[in-house]
Amino acid sequence: MQLTESNDGAEPSCDIVDENATAKVKRRPFGSALRSRLNNIVSMYVPSTSSPVSQAEAEVDEHTELLSSTDAKPDQSTNKSDDLYSIRLIYTGDVLIKCIRNEANVSSFLPNEQSPEVAAVAADSHTIYLCLDQVPYVFLLKTPEADSVHTVNECANRDTADPSPIKGFIHLTVPGIGDLVPRELCVHAPTSETRVLYTVGWVLPTGVEKSSSVDLRKRQWLLAKFSLTGQFLARTRIYSYQRYSGITVDSTDGKLLLACPIISNSHSVNGHEITKEIVENSAGQLCKLTPGFERRVFSVTMGNDLAVYRPDYVSQESAGRCCWASVQRTSRANENSSDNNQDSAKMAVSRRLFAFPGRQLEGTDKRSPREWLHVMSWDFADLNPGRISTFDADRLLVVDATTGTLSYITWPDNRDKPTLHRVTRPKSRPIRLICTNHHVKAAYPPVAYFVSGLDLYSFQFN
Repeated sequence: MQLTESNDGAEPSCDIVDENATAKVKRRPFGSALRSRLNNIVSMYVPSTSSPVSQAEAEVDEHTELLSSTDAKPDQSTNKSDDLYSIRLIYTGDVLIKCIRNEANVSSFLPNEQSPEVAAVAADSHTIYLCLDQVPYVFLLKTPEADSVHTVNECANRDTADPSPIKGFIHLTVPGIGDLVPRELCVHAPTSETRVLYTVGWVLPTGVEKSSSVDLRKRQWLLAKFSLTGQFLARTRIYSYQRYSGITVDSTDGKLLLACPIISNSHSVNGHEITKEIVENSAGQLCKLTPGFERRVFSVTMGNDLAVYRPDYVSQESAGRCCWASVQRTSRANENSSDNNQDSAKMAVSRRLFAFPGRQLEGTDKRSPREWLHVMSWDFADLNPGRISTFDADRLLVVDATTGTLSYITWPDNRDKPTLHRVTRPKSRPIRLICTNHHVKAAYPPVAYFVSGLDLYSFQFN
């Protein structure tokens, strides 16, 4: 469906830091009506065009049935030849957790009476990478190829001779600091033969055996880089708050794109706990770092007197040849709201998508990012964007933060605005995490993986 837009005026200007020249990329120019307004964050509103029972909703009945089923089987999928996409359950959560518990090195970190939550997921062409809450390991799972989807069915009752869905695991340890419990994860292939992991996590100090024994208010956070053998390669400084949230690698140049919901420079803390004033007034930031965290390529600090912007998730270039960020917008009026005015305060908090170029336009003289790094804010009436992931060069996958539904966004070269396409409906099982194996130089077909409950699904366009 085609969506229309209306201009609501310019939003806050950006503070842009240029610390290194960037590579150039060919992008289509924006329309002349927008060109003169791109020196600020430009807010564009996309109103709802959906009917109570739209054609898009009618086309996802089979996918809704799959995601709503309590007895769905791995490898179950839709088989309509005219489907635009297919969703398949590849690993059930109960079987996965049982297989993970069989790993002696890991079992001591898992709770005995309940299943742990999946904290993060990433993928490349060969492997799915899974992290569990409060566990300082990354688990390497087989992809659905080569009948691995069938071996996971047998795992619950397998003997030692049977194959496991788990290819291996990586113990995340930062020398001199302790184990690292991951909350965000991405994988990158600098070459066809090498893989590296980037993870945002909190430190489990040396000598502490249980993650649950660490006070939430005293957790120390950092961003680290590891090889697939578990070798520690690099890290940032340690923060007393989660500075980095969304993380991805721009596969065109191998540099990191990061969403920083809090970037307070203040070190005024009370018993390792950030004061309320620091959190409320902190600006958010989008930034790009070199692979070893040596320096920033650029950073965009967002906010003005009217609102605070906190980007939570970020994706590499996709729809509209833009990088995208999923952002929370909070009106500064909230800070002065009394307890008797909580409803109006809640209404002032919203989410939207930011689109921005990751590199300088091709065919132009080398310039400062201050001149070419412009941000557009898209406010979709039909979408409360949460996690996002680049499926390919033309499609951005988006999970609704409220309903857990899956949609995707396209932005063809001949259109001046993006289009939202719905994949699942609100009555489907909610999706919490999503990732793709996208690499700009890849010869293999792209695949997305998402987590609903503890179950792991694959998603592909036909």
